[in-house]
Amino acid sequence: MTFQESVGSCFRQYATFTGRASRSEFWWFWVFTLLVDVAAFIVSATLIGGSVTAVGGADGMSWFVATQGWLPGLVHLALFLPSLAVAIRRLHDVGRSGWWFLILFVPFGFFVLLFWWVQPSERMANRFGPPPA
Repeated sequence: MTFQESVGSCFRQYATFTGRASRSEFWWFWVFTLLVDVAAFIVSATLIGGSVTAVGGADGMSWFVATQGWLPGLVHLALFLPSLAVAIRRLHDVGRSGWWFLILFVPFGFFVLLFWWVQPSERMANRFGPPPA
C-alpha cells in the first residue's frame, strides 16, 4: 500500500475499529501523522503566536522552551480517532484483540505493542476478517 492509499484508507475508515490494517497502512499513516504534527508545531510556533522563550536555570544555563498555540492541539484532536482505529485494526491483523491497546498504560507496554505492530500479517483469514488487500 502506498503513502497516499494508506492515508486515504485511514481517513475513509476514520472511526472503524473492526477489520484489519496491513503493516504498510499502519506505518505510512504513522509517518503522515508525524509529518502533520511537525508541520503544525512549526506553523504554530512561527506564524500563529507561539513563541520560543529562554528560561534561566539554577546553574546559570539557559534553556529554550517553545510554546505552542492552538493549532497542534487541534491537529492532535483531528488525528486521534483515525490513529487509534488503525492501531487497533493493526492488532487485529496479527491476531490480537484491540483491547490489547490498553497495555500502553503499563510500564514498557509500548514495546509490546511495537513488537506486535512490526509483525507480518496473518496470511489467512482470522476472527477479525480476511487479510487486507
